[in-house]
Amino acid sequence: MQRVNKAACLLLALGVLLATGCKHEAKGYWKDTRRYYREYLNTPAKLDLEDKGEVAPAEARLAEGFAGIDIQLRALERALENSDRRPDTAWAKQMFQRFPWISGLAAVDSEGHVMAQQPEAPMKPLDFSPLLKEDTKQNMRALRSYVQDTPMGPEVYVGVPVYSGTDFRGLVIAHFDIRALLPYSSRPADLMIAAPGQVMWPGRFDAQATPIASTDWGSVVTKDVYGSVSNANGEFYWVSRYLGNLPLVFAVPEAGSFPEKPEQLSILKQAAALGSANTPNEPVTEIQPAYPELDESEGSILTKPAPQASDDQKVKEEAIR
Repeated sequence: MQRVNKAACLLLALGVLLATGCKHEAKGYWKDTRRYYREYLNTPAKLDLEDKGEVAPAEARLAEGFAGIDIQLRALERALENSDRRPDTAWAKQMFQRFPWISGLAAVDSEGHVMAQQPEAPMKPLDFSPLLKEDTKQNMRALRSYVQDTPMGPEVYVGVPVYSGTDFRGLVIAHFDIRALLPYSSRPADLMIAAPGQVMWPGRFDAQATPIASTDWGSVVTKDVYGSVSNANGEFYWVSRYLGNLPLVFAVPEAGSFPEKPEQLSILKQAAALGSANTPNEPVTEIQPAYPELDESEGSILTKPAPQASDDQKVKEEAIR
């Protein structure tokens, strides 16, 4: 089977995992979904008796490496898109419990002013402003995402735009360190994670010695959703998926030999601590007082104007910044 079919089957395989709730080996669920794809979606004109439905080693490693992470990211997207609760203290507590790998939550107005956030004093310097710009290539109410490179590691932001009619009023945002998701990967050392302009997780490899660091992903993902990239050291097999409007690239080595930096793997022992898992039940600041009381008939905060911050809140936010 051609790789375009294998890339499609990779995504189907993730669906099988979600639907069945069973833990299959990568080879098993890849083979099953591959057979489904050929039998029902792309039936061959001639039966290939030699096709055993086998999966290449690099493809199996990739499936094992990013499937668990992808499941978590999809769940976060659904939680943000489908939430019918206003972002009060109870909502924030539920989000931290459901997604212990996120670093924090925030609500900002159309100017980027922080109206409420948890935790109140984040460890990293946060910049919400890039999310304020509407992406003309997507629906105006679609999720918006970007990656901020900080001295303490990359921070990924995903925000739900808040509108009053067609007037943009602000965003409700979740943010996290991509490395906090590594415990959900069964092969984090073999996996590299990138976004346009940066490598967010190098795995065990010297990132600059790999083609993942030198590839213009902003351009490549507009043409393909999977493939191979190479340099003098060898080749990586990759697949991309979008978080909001941000393309994320997951890749594993396919051929060759690459210089390694095993000391980078030490972060795996502290990966869970990069999220909110240590204190998910004790939010640092109360979000609810920053928002007007909404009656049940008024529906979701996601269709309501963003609230205005009080003068006291603005002074407090300036002190934090």
